[in-house]
Amino acid sequence: MHLAARSGRFVFVAQWILAVLLPVFFFLGRGFVGAELGWLTVFGIVYGFFVVVVLLAPPVMTLFDRTVRQQKRTRWGYGFSTIVLWVALALAALVVPDAGDGPPLDSALTVWTGGAVSQESAGTIFAVLSVAIGLAYLVAFGFAVAGIARWRSTGES
Repeated sequence: MHLAARSGRFVFVAQWILAVLLPVFFFLGRGFVGAELGWLTVFGIVYGFFVVVVLLAPPVMTLFDRTVRQQKRTRWGYGFSTIVLWVALALAALVVPDAGDGPPLDSALTVWTGGAVSQESAGTIFAVLSVAIGLAYLVAFGFAVAGIARWRSTGES
């Protein structure tokens, strides 16, 4: 089986699971890998459901693409952008700054490196990853829309 076909099949299944697990890891699970939990956790408990709904929008849209639904695998562009989104979200969870009323709490990367990667550096890495997350989400959303439009205009099966 071709690599693109296998990755499309993986994305078709994993997009539902990771749309729920990645926000949970981002807001709560990073505590299991050494990050200190603070106000970001409270924010996640309050708004995490909405993040899950936003992450589920492109997967739901892919179901309107009959080709994707019949073959049970996503198109290559959508799959690639979705994997980039997942990797960026997972990495962002490891470097996200968490500060509230007091001093900033250590991110997982700061703890792992014994402070060699400062909170300021982790914050900069998080800013770059945030841009990557936003762009990858928009591209995945665009590919989901394009897949629907392509199927409807060409009548692909």
